Amino acid sequence: MTDTEFQAVVDATLVQVEEYIESLVDTLDLDADSMRSGNVLTLDFEDKGKMILNSQVANHELWLAAKSGGFHYQYANGEWLDTRSKTPFKTHFVELLSGQLGQNCPNF
Repeated sequence: MTDTEFQAVVDATLVQVEEYIESLVDTLDLDADSMRSGNVLTLDFEDKGKMILNSQVANHELWLAAKSGGFHYQYANGEWLDTRSKTPFKTHFVELLSGQLGQNCPNF
């Protein structure tokens, strides 16, 4: 994958995360703000902390910083996978978000 292709996949992923969080604001009455600057997406959940997603072009990885720790994902076979557990990003993100917010979040 070229750097340009990688950036396109990252961009699409960040848009999906933004749309997912927007849907939770409505369905869960969630107090959340998202701010995007280039390939960095900051999600602020008021008193529940922040989550930050950003791309690492040199490694071709997507990084997530959450209250519970830092996670790296590599893109393979059409999806982002955690580099340690091989858990798909969307599944892992929902688990981490649910834990951070203290409530079950629907899949996206």
